[in-house]
Amino acid sequence: MTKQQAVKAVSSVFNLIYRVISTAVVTLAVLLGILYLCGIRLYHVKSGSMGELLPVGCMCFVNTKTPYDSIRTGDVISFRVSEDMRVTHRAVRITEDGIVTRGDENDTEDPDPVTQENYIGKTVFALPYVGRMLGGLHTLPGKIMLAAAVVVLLLSGIVYRRINEES
Repeated sequence: MTKQQAVKAVSSVFNLIYRVISTAVVTLAVLLGILYLCGIRLYHVKSGSMGELLPVGCMCFVNTKTPYDSIRTGDVISFRVSEDMRVTHRAVRITEDGIVTRGDENDTEDPDPVTQENYIGKTVFALPYVGRMLGGLHTLPGKIMLAAAVVVLLLSGIVYRRINEES
């Protein structure tokens, strides 16, 4: 293999890797943007209160456009219990005071009913393990890995351009 053939081979590999990663990043960004515009919010499940339905580490997708009045017994909903804490539990009954909820693995109902003021939306589906993976990006090692991936992507683009200019 000549030097020029080796450069072309390396160039082809860089080109493929760069295009796959770039396409994946852009596709994911567009998809998340569309979900956001449609009122879907993503929440990372951090406790086992919902058991196998929403295991620890999954990412649940919550439709914030589902009206409070349309919630029925058995629906899984998300709500705020404080400024920085959200809970996703099953509606076990509807009362005049609000929606009474309970985690599937809990023995008792939640202490306060969900009202229109603290209601977020209805859970429409969940992806296992995705929350754990994305949650790891909020840690210092996760941020370092993400920054390193961005640097590698940018450097591979620069190297790819230089290789193409030389050939």
